[in-house]
Amino acid sequence: MKHMETLRAAFCFDQNLTAQVQVAVTSLLTAFIGEDVQLEVHCVCTKEASAVEESLVGLMKKIDGTAKLVMHCVENLYADAYEVRGISAGAYLRLLLHRVLPDIDKVLYLDVDILVRESLLPLWKTDLESNLLAAVKGPVNLSDKWEWNSERPYWKLLTGMQGSYINSGVLLLNLAQIRRQQIDRQWEKLAEQKLYYQDQDILNITCRGKMIYLPPKYNSLAYLSAEDYRQMVAEDIFTENESVQAQEHAAILHYAGDKPWNRYDTNQGSVWWDFVNGYSELAALFDEKKARRNHGPTVVQRIMRKIQKILSREKI
Repeated sequence: MKHMETLRAAFCFDQNLTAQVQVAVTSLLTAFIGEDVQLEVHCVCTKEASAVEESLVGLMKKIDGTAKLVMHCVENLYADAYEVRGISAGAYLRLLLHRVLPDIDKVLYLDVDILVRESLLPLWKTDLESNLLAAVKGPVNLSDKWEWNSERPYWKLLTGMQGSYINSGVLLLNLAQIRRQQIDRQWEKLAEQKLYYQDQDILNITCRGKMIYLPPKYNSLAYLSAEDYRQMVAEDIFTENESVQAQEHAAILHYAGDKPWNRYDTNQGSVWWDFVNGYSELAALFDEKKARRNHGPTVVQRIMRKIQKILSREKI
């Protein structure tokens, strides 16, 4: 009898993102239709968010009756951690996965502001060996962004990491190694500091030298422009082929930055809305008319905001 692969994915969220997790989970399941894979979805959430279970069960039964949902209602040990850029302490929940899933050695963590566009089996089969995680390099590595961040008091902890800094929206986590190395002790101490990129900074600081870099198609940031990708190729962050794949054949589209449910015309926002509108259950969760009315800042406002950011000496 052929062995069926089990792919374990985890989503972490609080009550602010219960609608969005339904979209993300639905996209994950639809991407595996026809695949000989057993999906096991772990939702790690706060008590206030746990009521979403019934809706998730209904969606999952409709798409894949064999997929398994496991809810983990937890107390956020990082509830008092630093919050910035409108991102709540719920972002730190991913740092609890090794505790919440004590009998699982490997899990694919996904932010809830993503759309899965194709099978993630090749990603899942990545051999982590003794590394702590696998992830995609982020645009923070770009020279101008790195220089802008370099004045942050804590940035010295990332010395030598330019070109190797990862985005934490998609993580293949080696939970067994994380437990073995007890690296969470460092996480708890760092969470007390004012780190601008929060859990992402924590992971980059503590996992350096123990990370595998995935092709950017597995965490294609929707807000990145063609010019951004050209710059990342020029600075040897991605290859030309990786850049093309990320832009034209994204396996995971990640809406970091502006959110399509708030602003329809955000970059690639229509892709998210087209998916949502394909399911009446999902469409009922969002106000498309409101999102269409919100066009975000004007070009002039964007330029002024960028100038203010460049001139600002206050980094935190």
